[in-house]
Amino acid sequence: MSNRSREADTTDRDPDATESTGGERRAPNVTAALRDVADRIDGLADSLPIGPARHHARRAAVAARTTADGDARLVDRRVAVGTLVTALRTAADEADGTRSQYELLQLLYEDVLPATREASAEIYG
Repeated sequence: MSNRSREADTTDRDPDATESTGGERRAPNVTAALRDVADRIDGLADSLPIGPARHHARRAAVAARTTADGDARLVDRRVAVGTLVTALRTAADEADGTRSQYELLQLLYEDVLPATREASAEIYG
């Protein structure tokens, strides 16, 4: 066990950032894009039958909101970026051979991957 304080986990705060971003390095458009992605995933999840595909889609939506959450710990936001992509891809795999699979994959490649790339640049930058 280490005696090191856990306060070091708040390194995603930038004291020189403007008031409009709430003291965070993240641009407002990244946050808005991630929240939009989460809402769209929820919409698709509602159309899926109850089962593994819906479960993984819901996990992806939660991960998108965690990534966008400025109050979440940095480590949680970093894990959420990967979880978002993985969970959505798994949902598409579970929806094999259906229109839902196509919609999930389209969302993944056209919206989620660009949003997570932009968020990753800021979360890991």
